Amino acid sequence: MGVFFGRNRLKDFKARALARPDVRREYEGLKEEFELLDEILKARAESGLTQAELAARIGTTQSAVARLETAMGKHSPSIGTLKRYASALGYRLQVRLVKKEGLTTLAQKTHSVPVDADALLARARALRRTPKGGRVADRLLNSLKGRLKGMSKANVREKQKSG
Repeated sequence: MGVFFGRNRLKDFKARALARPDVRREYEGLKEEFELLDEILKARAESGLTQAELAARIGTTQSAVARLETAMGKHSPSIGTLKRYASALGYRLQVRLVKKEGLTTLAQKTHSVPVDADALLARARALRRTPKGGRVADRLLNSLKGRLKGMSKANVREKQKSG
């Protein structure tokens, strides 16, 4: 028996290994890293570049490219490195957060009361008419107007200062 497995032997080995719960758990934990590694390798293969040619484009060594392509678990490249790698191959790096199924969000945990924006504005306008609450109500009204348009508190304050 040689060092290399034939395709069928490798598939059989993988099937036997994944039948064990501990191996399957570890395999699933590394699934995303393997998917990224597959994309990296396919992109370089499609470009027709060698590791040395790619390294020259990125401004690094061939061994650094080899490490990036083989040991994702041992070496975690920076986003900047991945961007340079992708760019050198004519790609754009895209990083996304994908919601896991079954996790509870903060909105699901808290029982928030829907806010009626029209009622809030009407209340602020009513306060504006009173002499005591005039200045505070003006700020509140302007803040509400800005917040309803999706502005942050800091942006509303900045807008109030400037004009």
